[in-house]
Amino acid sequence: MLRFSPPLSVICLTLIAVPGLFAQTRAPQEPMKPLHPLEESYLRWNLAPADQAYASIDGRHLKGYVEDQSAISRRYRDNGHPQFWGRIAGTEADEENAQWLLGRFRKIGLSDVRQQAFDLPPQWMPQSWSVAVATDDKTLAVTSAQPTYRSPGTDGLDLEAVDAGFGTEGDLAGRDLRGKAVFFYSTDYFSRHSTINGGAIKRINDKGAASIFVILAVPGNIKTQFYPVGSKVPTFSLGLQDGSAIREMIGQARDRKPPRVKIKLDVTQQPGMKSSTVWGSLPGTSDETVFVIAHRDGWFEAANDNGTGVATMLGLAEFFAKIPKDRRRRTIQFLGTTGHHDGTAESGTWLAQHKEVFEKTALIINCEHTAANEMVLNNGVIQKSNWPSTLTWYVGGSPKLEDIVVKAYAAFGVPTYEIPARTPAGEIGRIYQFAPSIQLIDTGLYWHSDHETADIIPPTGLEASTRAYAKIIREIDAVDFKDLQRPPK
Repeated sequence: MLRFSPPLSVICLTLIAVPGLFAQTRAPQEPMKPLHPLEESYLRWNLAPADQAYASIDGRHLKGYVEDQSAISRRYRDNGHPQFWGRIAGTEADEENAQWLLGRFRKIGLSDVRQQAFDLPPQWMPQSWSVAVATDDKTLAVTSAQPTYRSPGTDGLDLEAVDAGFGTEGDLAGRDLRGKAVFFYSTDYFSRHSTINGGAIKRINDKGAASIFVILAVPGNIKTQFYPVGSKVPTFSLGLQDGSAIREMIGQARDRKPPRVKIKLDVTQQPGMKSSTVWGSLPGTSDETVFVIAHRDGWFEAANDNGTGVATMLGLAEFFAKIPKDRRRRTIQFLGTTGHHDGTAESGTWLAQHKEVFEKTALIINCEHTAANEMVLNNGVIQKSNWPSTLTWYVGGSPKLEDIVVKAYAAFGVPTYEIPARTPAGEIGRIYQFAPSIQLIDTGLYWHSDHETADIIPPTGLEASTRAYAKIIREIDAVDFKDLQRPPK
């Protein structure tokens, strides 16, 4: 077959003649605006005729509970705690949240509604902090800096700033980090732990850094609260905008005096604080139980972690409170737990020390991060979809329980990953082996950040997770206790 190849001059003339084929660089355009509000655009799941009983579980109603809890956090922030805020165990926001939950339990009609009080050990409570980076001609106030939980404090440091890339062994080889402020960049979007970048914080600590900064590569300039990272020096997370500007300052100063970082972090170990587990129950017709657990505390507005979990728990309480006692085989215990984020896990520790409460428990359900928007990083911009995010899931029990769980998620369109988790990462980590246990959990781009607001919570996702849990509780009523247990090892 003959092939025709046009002369190069013809190709060049063609490219010149086609307008916009190679577009010139243009000024950034205004972002497109939604054609419809996202709240009106969520995809809805049609219920099968056999599942119409679950239509009363309404996601928009449940989202109101998320908004109530977010408002508690904001009140605490606005009443004198502008930097370290949220529904933090032991604070006024924690007690307001406990009273709010007690009120909801009583209004729903639960029995034995009560607070189980705990004396907290001294709590890490940062009072204030500031970070600024300066060159000879420029100073940047680093407003996104957030100290990692339990970070050591300092009365004041003035350090040379260095960029350690991704904090890998290769990035750190031959580097002199002793006594310096070390910045490293992480695309480990979902980590808020010491494991970020394969243990970069420990590697940098071991090289003698005087302060460490994690630049989390989530677009914008968000504030992110990390768990304890095991650092021996003041350690902070940074937003991408601030972090990129600092790395640029370091890069531009290669032939000049390097930037200096001034750091203050006033931290106290506050004694005498208290918190509580909030209990309520719906009696059944047997001495067997189902436990529904949701931790109450959270950082910032904590809409997903764990406003959604508490909302799901309340949705289940409302649903089953409308079912007559003689049609409830098992007593359902509802627990709003405390100490999840402060690391001492008062509720979880007490439950682990009293495993006898689970001797006749047919199922433990952990309601934690039960719904958030699917968010996609697209061309440097985070876009929210009109569908819930995919959830990590765990089920520990008999093959019969596994079958019930999988079919319930499918019945309501709960998006899950192909493979379940080996163990549940969450509030029931200390107790899941005491009884058959399940959970769904989301940890998205905005997890533990000041962007984790009610705006990213889809009512349809809340609805799906809560309906699925309700269906599971109802369907295990037809299964004997022994047939729900884990197979022998």
